[in-house]
Amino acid sequence: MDIITKDDNTQKVFLTENTLDVREILEEHYPYILKSIRDEEFLLKYDECNLFKELVFEKKVVGFCSYDFSREFITASMNNIYVLPEFRGNGIFHDELKRTMEDHNKPSIMEPTRLIVELLIKYGLARKVTDNLVASAIEFVIPANHVMSNEDYANEELSTHFYDLGISRCIHILDLKKHHVAYSSPLNYDLIYYDDINAIDDDYFNYICNLFKDNAVELMNSVLMLEDNLAIKNYTLDEVIGKGDEFSIYIESLIDDAHVTRSKALEIKEQIREEYEAGMILNESLLIRLAYLFDESHEPSITSHDETCPYCSMPIDDHDRYCHFCGINLNYNPDVMQESLITTLNTHESDFSEDIRFVAYKFLRLVDEGIDLDYSIFTIENNYNILWDNLNGFLDKNGYFTEGKITSRGYDFLNSHPLHFWQKYQMDIVDYTDFENYFYSHSDSNPKEICLNYLKQFGDDEYIVDLIEEIQHDCSDN
Repeated sequence: MDIITKDDNTQKVFLTENTLDVREILEEHYPYILKSIRDEEFLLKYDECNLFKELVFEKKVVGFCSYDFSREFITASMNNIYVLPEFRGNGIFHDELKRTMEDHNKPSIMEPTRLIVELLIKYGLARKVTDNLVASAIEFVIPANHVMSNEDYANEELSTHFYDLGISRCIHILDLKKHHVAYSSPLNYDLIYYDDINAIDDDYFNYICNLFKDNAVELMNSVLMLEDNLAIKNYTLDEVIGKGDEFSIYIESLIDDAHVTRSKALEIKEQIREEYEAGMILNESLLIRLAYLFDESHEPSITSHDETCPYCSMPIDDHDRYCHFCGINLNYNPDVMQESLITTLNTHESDFSEDIRFVAYKFLRLVDEGIDLDYSIFTIENNYNILWDNLNGFLDKNGYFTEGKITSRGYDFLNSHPLHFWQKYQMDIVDYTDFENYFYSHSDSNPKEICLNYLKQFGDDEYIVDLIEEIQHDCSDN
């Protein structure tokens, strides 16, 4: 067997936003691995992936693993792993999981076999809560067309931390009161290699629901304890959004691929910074929050779960620290958030010489960023020494805000306000109040022309010149 050898243990990686054909990669680059798969009559679970990685042991390529990006749960989910028979038992699967968690983030596993679950128990990444029920720190993802249920269930992807060795299936309680249970369909590997798979019937559903009901605290603590022991990369705020005026590599890649404009990226960056400082986002959920905000579709795509996130209405579990769809900290302290929001507005009561348009902009921007209405009102009233009735009267008179929602005229107001352009073009090098006065005194001109003419007053300052070029480029694009 002509095993590929390397100078070190680095892994070659194939990555795409679309899909990769696993068998094509094996045929072209690793024919000896494909031959071993066929000789063993090993069944690949998935023929396609987004990420293909070599598995390297002692400078030899001895297998591979592949990942699919779960669109619903914002995670890289391992959908295949294979190690040549003579190299098994060396903890290669465990090493791959550890490396992924230490360098990137916690992966999930797509439809694990019973063998994979038993290995997770061996590695301390999962534990038996009863003789058969297993709690896992690594989530299991089941594609929608492989989810089964004892009741009507929408065709939706499933994510769970639990596996039942007795039935060799992933298991999840959708509604404990109604005894509504979802579970994965049987895998060929398990049907071939295990002959002790128990039947699934009404007695089983009653048993498993009573088990979850009677052991709710222990089950929750089991998952929390297992997750606490994971050595997961701890991202910082600057890593995810970028330091100062810079964008992170994550945001720059989205801009380069035309997924978002630079101005929209700046708005999202500032929103994440404010939410993080308010305690609404945890370090481990920063990347999820980033992905969520850059995705324009925020409609809940999974609706069959009893417990849902109060912010995005996607499914959550009792043990979740944060929503795995929108990234919001599910245990954040709203009092801390209020205090932080007041601080980030960065204006004192004694400075309340701003006209009501400025305050209206600040309020509508809070609402637009998804901040609760009561918190937004509280923040504005306490920071600007203005009564809600007065501000609401202005908003209502101009048709900016009706029945708790921003109107189309309200969005026009937001997008034409001087503060919008001051923030969009990062004009913090100049005094905002002076810029605002200039903006309103030339309101008959195009807003971008106003910005250009205002900046041209400052001569040949290098930073000002860069700002002018950026605005001119923005004008030419439109």
